[in-house]
Amino acid sequence: MADTGSCRGRPSDDVDRDRLIEELQEAVRARDEFVTIAAHELRNPMTPILMQVTSLAAAARNPSRTCPDLMARRLDILEAAVRDFVRRSTALLDVSRVAAGNLRMEPAAVDLTEVVRTGVERAGIAARMARTSLEADLQDGVVGIWDRLALEQVTENLLSNAVKFGAGKPVRVHLRSDGSAAQLTVSDRGIGLSDADRARIFGRFEQAVGRREHGGFGVGLWLTQRLVTAMNGAIMVESAPGKGATFTVTLPQGGLEQQMMDGA
Repeated sequence: MADTGSCRGRPSDDVDRDRLIEELQEAVRARDEFVTIAAHELRNPMTPILMQVTSLAAAARNPSRTCPDLMARRLDILEAAVRDFVRRSTALLDVSRVAAGNLRMEPAAVDLTEVVRTGVERAGIAARMARTSLEADLQDGVVGIWDRLALEQVTENLLSNAVKFGAGKPVRVHLRSDGSAAQLTVSDRGIGLSDADRARIFGRFEQAVGRREHGGFGVGLWLTQRLVTAMNGAIMVESAPGKGATFTVTLPQGGLEQQMMDGA
């Protein structure tokens, strides 16, 4: 008599195997795409860095032809390029850390006003190069229990995004607190987003426009959303094509208080 019992599980096993193969293939595709993008995007900032270093070295060898104003401008360009490289490198590390489930918050009392003000100052060079003005309206003394490094990265990502896609128009940064939650808003008047783009803008490797036009990994907003969520906050975007974009981050000021108490 034929043994039919051993065959009963095969269709289900085949489905599970096919699903596993598909998941593995998708993981390999995502890895290959990321490695390709990373290699391209990390190489791009090195060209202006090398150009400015070569120019500065030549000027240093001939002090009689050195103009302080020209040197200062070249150093500003070099600083912006180095910051861009560091930002992209940090994004690589953070993607790996978050994707592996190793995102760990370090809660402490943080002055968000100070963090945002410093972020605006650091974004100044990139803004000047893009011929964009930064307008900050920050409430003083907005303090909460958060992860400082996460706040710095959220601020930097939102400002960088606004300057990049702001079409040279003013970028406005607004910070307010009602005593229980802080609200950070970054607005630009640039190219804006369609409904379809808004629906996918927080996805990994997603960009509203081609990388060739504006560069970047397409992970900045993906990371931003996960960092905000890890601090028990929320992020939303309002936008329309040609009318700019407004990103609003809401963070409860005791968002990581329990974690801090548990670690005390």
